[in-house]
This record gives sequence, C-alpha cells and structure tokens, in this order.
Amino acid sequence: MNRFKIILGVLFLYFLLFPSTSFSFETKSGFKVKKRFTSQIFFQKKDKANTIILSHGSGGVWKHIYMWKDRLLKQGYNVVIIDHHKEKGIKSHVGKRDYKDFPEERVKDILSLSRWIKKQRWNKNKIGIIGFSYGGAGTNLLANDLELQIMREFKKKDKELFGAVVSYYPGCGLAGGSIPQSSYVPIIIHIAEKDELVTPYLNCVEPINNSNLTVYKYPEAQHSFDVDIPGFKYEGIILATGRKFTNVGHKESRELSIKRTLKFLNSKLN
Repeated sequence: MNRFKIILGVLFLYFLLFPSTSFSFETKSGFKVKKRFTSQIFFQKKDKANTIILSHGSGGVWKHIYMWKDRLLKQGYNVVIIDHHKEKGIKSHVGKRDYKDFPEERVKDILSLSRWIKKQRWNKNKIGIIGFSYGGAGTNLLANDLELQIMREFKKKDKELFGAVVSYYPGCGLAGGSIPQSSYVPIIIHIAEKDELVTPYLNCVEPINNSNLTVYKYPEAQHSFDVDIPGFKYEGIILATGRKFTNVGHKESRELSIKRTLKFLNSKLN
C-alpha cells in the first residue's frame, strides 16, 4: 500500500510539473478491468477542477480534438484526451469496421481512465465526457442503463463517476452504441441531418421516454460539422456498401452546438 502511495505521489508531482504530458499506463483498478491505452493530460495549474475526457472518432486523435481541448481549458476544466487506437496498433478506420475498436472497447477504456482520474488530487468532482463519431457511439453506450447491465466490467458504483455526457454525430446504428432508451447520467446528442457517413440519422432521433436525454438536430450539417479548420473537407467510401460520403464543417451548426455543449457542461458539472 505504501509503495502504491509513493507511485501515485511521484505521478502527481510529475504531472504538476509537466501538465501537458503524454503517457501510457495500465490500470488493474480492482474491478476486473485491465486496459492499456495512451492519454494526454492537461489540467488547471492553480486549483482543483472538474475533468472532461475527449473520446476521438475512427480517424484517431487529430487537430480537431486539440481545438476542443483548448476550448475546455478556457472554461476552467481539466482535459484528458484518450487515444483508443495507439496501443491497439490502429491508425484509422474511417469508413470501415475494426473489431479491436467497438463501442464496448471504448467504454472499457473510459472506465479505467475515469476510475484513475477520480483518485487524482487535481480532479474536483464528477467527470464529463465528449465523444465524437465512433467516440460518440461509445459515450452513448456508457450512458445507456439497459446496455450496461450486460457488461461485466461496469459496476453500479461507476455511475457515481460521471456528471455529464455529450455525443457528437454518433454511430447510433452500431451495436451497443444506439441512442440510450434509459440513462443514469444527463446526456446530449448532436445530430447532423445531412450525415452521409453515419446513416440513417433517424436511428438517433427516435421518440423515446428518457428525461436525462436531449437530442439536437442540425438540418444543414454533415458529419464532423463542428470541425473549425479552414478548408476542411474529407471525402471517402464506406467499404461495406461502396457508398461515398463527405465530412465537412458547418459554421452555424458548429457555433450553436458549442454554445449548447458548454452551457450543458457548466450546468451539470459546476
């Protein structure tokens, strides 16, 4: 036990001196979850703060995620960027499935990381999560009471970890990543009605009775509409169907969704 406390103390001092540090760790956590992944930690230097985890899409961690990191740091949050791909040897699987990166695997990664964050001195209270695309499917699953009942890795006490969940253009048709019919944590989902990569978008907006859920629809938006990079446009093909898709930013939808997201996080975590 003393040795464990010493290790935690060294880690805390290291992160205090180098707050923007990329590291890998393996957590046994005592909950039968043993995951290895890479995360980057950015925390407020002066005081404790609530923490937001950013869960990337099938394209991995890129500039878009770091722009969200900067946005959240200005709001006074700690930010942890989790890389679900690096330790699995995945570079990108946009437009195709990778069986090492299903929503269930995303949930296991987030659970392990969140249990660790909860013990850190720089974390104030509950944790928020923002998931994008495939990461959104994972956050949908994480907030889903009914689906989580069949996951042995998820324990009842884990519900106390999270205070808010945000899902951007998730793959709601993916197994395990469907819209939560019942959720224990407040969640908002941002849907692009012109999404060509994740279709049909109606899978995400079925009328349901979930008081913890709010769904926002953006009529003119496509997949990745919140990307704020000049000239951004990604065109590809879904390998399973041969169907073409285009991901592109949309200023009005992006600005509105960011406003809604920050207001939601601030109301639930502060």
